[in-house]
Amino acid sequence: MPSTTAQQKPHVVLVPFPAHGHIAPHVQLARALRARGVHATLVHTELYHRRLLRTKQQQATGGDDALDPDEGFSVEVIPDGLSLEDPPRTLRAYHEAMERNCLEPFKALLRDLLLPPTGVPPVSCVVADTPMPFAAVAAREVGVPDVQFFTASACGLMGYLQFQELLAREVIPLRPTYETDGSLDAPLDWVPGMKAVRLRDLPTFCHTTDADDWLVHFHVHQMKTAAASKAVVLNTLYDMEKDVVDALAPHLPPIYTVGPLASVVKASLPAPRGAGDDTSVPAAGSVRSSAMLGVLQEDRECMAWLDDGKAARSVVYLSFGSHASMSDARLKEIASGLARCGSPYLWVLRPEMAAAVEVGENGLVVPWCAQEAVLSHPAVGLFVTHCGWNSILESVVAGVPVLGCPVLSEQTTNCRQVCTAWGIGAELPQEAGSDEVAALVREMMTGRKGKDAREKTLQWKRLAQVSAQPGGLSYNNIGRMVENILLKHI
Repeated sequence: MPSTTAQQKPHVVLVPFPAHGHIAPHVQLARALRARGVHATLVHTELYHRRLLRTKQQQATGGDDALDPDEGFSVEVIPDGLSLEDPPRTLRAYHEAMERNCLEPFKALLRDLLLPPTGVPPVSCVVADTPMPFAAVAAREVGVPDVQFFTASACGLMGYLQFQELLAREVIPLRPTYETDGSLDAPLDWVPGMKAVRLRDLPTFCHTTDADDWLVHFHVHQMKTAAASKAVVLNTLYDMEKDVVDALAPHLPPIYTVGPLASVVKASLPAPRGAGDDTSVPAAGSVRSSAMLGVLQEDRECMAWLDDGKAARSVVYLSFGSHASMSDARLKEIASGLARCGSPYLWVLRPEMAAAVEVGENGLVVPWCAQEAVLSHPAVGLFVTHCGWNSILESVVAGVPVLGCPVLSEQTTNCRQVCTAWGIGAELPQEAGSDEVAALVREMMTGRKGKDAREKTLQWKRLAQVSAQPGGLSYNNIGRMVENILLKHI
C-alpha cells in the first residue's frame, strides 16, 4: 500500500467481547491491518481492563497499557458498570450489563475519534465482535460504517443463524425431558452447508425449555445485527469450511475469510533476524505470546518438561479453555484414564479444578500455558480439547489431531465437524468413564483412527500455510477488506 498521511489512513476501532478467546483474534486482526497501513484502536470494557492491569502488576511487568508499547496501536476503555470485586456470575449478566451500560460511552468515544488529535486519522470503521451488538448499533447511530468480526467458526455462525428457524419451526422450546428422551438427536436436514447435523450439534444456548429464553433471543438479535453490517470477517480457512461459508453467503453481507489469523500476521510482519525457515513454530517477535493480552499467567516450566526426553508425538496435551467448568467426578474419570493410557500428558487446569485430580507420575498439570508453542512442540501427539475455535485452528496449524470434549456454546458444532466434515479427530463422550478415556486416548495416539486423523490434519495444515502466505486467499482477503471497505470510507 502506498504511503499515506495520517488523515488519509483508514482508522479501525475494534471492540472484542471481554474474554481471552475473543480478544486474541481481535489483536491478531489489528496487527494484520496495521501491517497494511491501517491505524487501529482496541476498545476494552472497564472490568476486563482492570483485570488485565491486575495481572500485569502481579507479573511485575509495569506499564498501564493492555499491549506492548511497540504494538503501534491504541487502547481505549469504556465503562461497563461492573465491579472487579463482585463480577457477574452468568453470561447473561455480562451481556445485559454491556448492552445497558456501554452504548452511550462508546458513542461518545466514536464522536471523539471522528475529531482526533493531530497525527491520528479520524475513525473510518468499527469492527464489532458479533456478541457485542451495541458496538454496531453505536457506529450506525454516529454514522461510522461497521464490520462484524465473528471470531468462532463458520459452522458456529451457521448454528446461531438457525435459532430464529428453530423458534419458527417450534423445535424449541424443548420438553423438560429433552436430555434423555432423544430430542437432541433429532436430525436437522434443513441446515445449509452441514450434513447430518443434529439439534445436539447446534450451539448449546438453544437447548432450552423456555420459549422466552433470554440468551436465545439475544443471539437472534446478534444475527440480525450482523446481517445489516457492511461485511463479515471470519477467522477461518475457506478450504476447510467452504461448504458452510458458501451457504452463509446468501444470508449475510460480503464475507472475508482471513484465518488462521496468527499465521497471516506472521506472514505480514518482517522476519526477525536469525529466524529460520520453519513456519510451524511461531518465531519470537512475530506473533506475541497471549500473555501480553490476557488475564491468565502462563506457566514457564512446561516447555522444559516437554524437552526433557519426550519422544516425538508421545505426549497428550489437554486444555478445556479459560472458562470451562467440569464436575469433580468428571475430572477424576479423565485423570484416572490418563494415568492408564500409557502416554505422558500435559494438562492445563485452573487451580480450583486441579485440586480435584490426582496427577500420575507421567503427568504435569499447569494453570495456563503458551498453547501455540506447546502444540508446535514435536513431542505433542494429541490435543484433548473443548473444541473452542482458537484451539481448533491452533491444532490445525500445528498438525496435531484432536479428541474433542465440548462443553458449551458452538464447541458442540465444532466437535461435530471435527469428527465428520474435517476428519481431524474423534469425540470423547461426556459420559465416558476412565476405561473409555484411556482406550480412546490410546486409539488416537497409536491406532488407525489417530493415524487417519493425523494425516487429515496435516492436509489442512498445508492448505492453511498456503492460504496465509502472500498470494493466498486469507492473506489477500485482508488486503481486499482494506481496499473494499476501509479505504472507501476515509
